[in-house]
Amino acid sequence: MDKIDGIDWRAEQDRFMALAYDRCERASLRAFKKWHERKRADAVQEAVGKMWYQWRCSLEKGKDPAEMIGPLVHWAIMHVRYDRRIAGRAPSFDVFDYRAKMTRQDMDGQGKARPAERSARINGWLDWGVDSGADDPAEMVAALEMVGLTSEDWAA
Repeated sequence: MDKIDGIDWRAEQDRFMALAYDRCERASLRAFKKWHERKRADAVQEAVGKMWYQWRCSLEKGKDPAEMIGPLVHWAIMHVRYDRRIAGRAPSFDVFDYRAKMTRQDMDGQGKARPAERSARINGWLDWGVDSGADDPAEMVAALEMVGLTSEDWAA
């Protein structure tokens, strides 16, 4: 690592290791101590990696990151906690998108999952058909006559 854009990256990495690395690692171990052991080591390293990324971005903006180590550590931990990983993240699907090809699971009367397609009859909110003849033309004409309209006036 050489001087790029006036920043000596080797010196800055040494400064990061001296000032922020241990503090970030200790805070991450404290924050993730209740996580499963197999996830904890990755989470700590993700937080340290995110801390280095924030350190680098601060330097590129012309700010001194040593003055704000506490907030940088906090946000590095928050990014890992809320799955804003910098590496190794599996793709997640929008389950409500039809392109995900996922099936909606409704519960039947027994409390068991019952798969249903979007256009299935079980989805009453998509059923636009007339079920019991509720739109009776004679009732409609009678209602129009009550308000003083004819069917021609209503249709126009």
